[in-house]
Amino acid sequence: MSRDSLLYLEDIAEAAEKIRRFVEGLSFAEFIADEVRFDAVLFNLQIIGEAAKQLPETIRQATPEFDWSKPARFRDMIAHHYFALDPHIVWDVIIKHLPHLRTVTRRLLSQWDDDPG
Repeated sequence: MSRDSLLYLEDIAEAAEKIRRFVEGLSFAEFIADEVRFDAVLFNLQIIGEAAKQLPETIRQATPEFDWSKPARFRDMIAHHYFALDPHIVWDVIIKHLPHLRTVTRRLLSQWDDDPG
């Protein structure tokens, strides 16, 4: 049985919100110094990437302004090339790209609430 697309969007939204809370008010130095927080962020980035891989083509086509392959590829990098992961890239993703993902995901969820069919 496959999961409903809505559940994947909710997973993405929840993981993105957790990351936002985890890093709120932190500098880059504070973030990388806290290995528990860093690992929690990586875990949630993996959730986002895995859920993004499961989104149907209809959702991908409905959001041409967002490249869903990027979170999926970043998830693969974390999972398979963790030894080469640059904390600066993780921080860049959090600061520069996560806000856009949160906006797109919230919009999709809002549309879904308006028209779930």
